[in-house]
Amino acid sequence: MPAHNESAVSSSGGSDLTTTTLLAGEAHIGSFSPELAIVPASALMTRPADTSAYGLGDLVANSTTAGSVVPFTFPVSRAADKLVSIVGCDIVKSGTSITSASFRLHLYQTLPTVTNGDNGAWLSIKAGYLGSLDITVDRAFSDGAVGIGVPTIGSELIVLPASGTVNIFGLLEARNTYTPGNAETFLPSLRTYRA
Repeated sequence: MPAHNESAVSSSGGSDLTTTTLLAGEAHIGSFSPELAIVPASALMTRPADTSAYGLGDLVANSTTAGSVVPFTFPVSRAADKLVSIVGCDIVKSGTSITSASFRLHLYQTLPTVTNGDNGAWLSIKAGYLGSLDITVDRAFSDGAVGIGVPTIGSELIVLPASGTVNIFGLLEARNTYTPGNAETFLPSLRTYRA
């Protein structure tokens, strides 16, 4: 595979005709526009079967045991090791309540570990931290609720996936005193521009 600054083409031909064949990889002839893609997490997160209210700064997760918390996985990049621009985030939840439904999605290049489980203070390792997006769930429907958010700093997050992959990871934090539904589900999706 050629280095990033080398051309990934082979040429052959005589004086009147040259044939150019693109080799496998990420070689592009001319310019192209990045595509807008909405990338959902790989799986729904189902929080524990209780209605214990979250306080400001609490982790919203699948388990009350820190070692069993499974972060969201987002396959954001079109190919391994390619930069992606994240400009927003949507959250769809199964509960219809929108009262105090404010959240922050923290993103990581590497799989984060946490100190606490669901309803404990959000506290993770700093390794691989990429930034965050704030989402207010303010649209109630008969079968759930939806919110749209943006990066907490700036207009976009430019991120590189975990080495050799297309994935980044996320943890959800309550940003208000939110009372959840019993076993409520959450599915965040990232709004991205990818090359």
